[in-house]
Amino acid sequence: MINHLLRYSVVAALIFVTDAARAATVLVSNHSFETPVTAAATFTGGMASAPSGWSVYNTGATNADRQFGVWNPSTTNSFVGGAPDGANVGVVFLQNTTGLAEAGLQQVLTASLQVLTQYTLTIDVGNFSNVDPGPFNFTGFPGYRVDFFAGSTLIASDNNTLSPGEGIFMTSVVTFTTGGSHANSGEQLGIRLVNLNGPGTEVNFDNVRLDASTVPEPSTALLVIIGAFCTVFRRYRNSLIS
Repeated sequence: MINHLLRYSVVAALIFVTDAARAATVLVSNHSFETPVTAAATFTGGMASAPSGWSVYNTGATNADRQFGVWNPSTTNSFVGGAPDGANVGVVFLQNTTGLAEAGLQQVLTASLQVLTQYTLTIDVGNFSNVDPGPFNFTGFPGYRVDFFAGSTLIASDNNTLSPGEGIFMTSVVTFTTGGSHANSGEQLGIRLVNLNGPGTEVNFDNVRLDASTVPEPSTALLVIIGAFCTVFRRYRNSLIS
């Protein structure tokens, strides 16, 4: 009987924790780079021109070989299966000598860092195919980084852990969990998508998603277990008395 009570208590705690940890989507402006609307097989952007809702990180304003914007891969061989989400993908094109400065796209969100919260940042990272390159050579992959900020503080990052093949998108996942307190609590969240400017030319990004799930303090889950156990035990004892 005691084992039954323990199982019941643990199940009750798990139900409580699961309910508390339900994810809510955090707004990311133009998360799929659908603005500006762009025709098939067309690039829209420029040296310091970012898609709506985003800004350019490290423009290198005097270098015309740095281009930022969106690309619509429809009717092309840029990617196997086209864009992962919608029509466009984000573009960070750096036709520079290897070793020069990285660059990318970034966005400050309206949401702020909350305590007792698990954040999951998910982004599709693509390697532009060289099958039909036109005037540029897209051979190779220059590397990428996905940064997650609270204010000006970097709190989590995916530093080039994926190696997408030519014309392939892979999904980067960055997670970060706050405890009962955090030095940057209340500061605005931010996302940075970086081309590391290694061997290769272009990194593409798409379908930027950020989920936030409230997590209970460990002591809270323990109290639920104890409370559930006591409730069931009292009922069991009362049934013996009656």
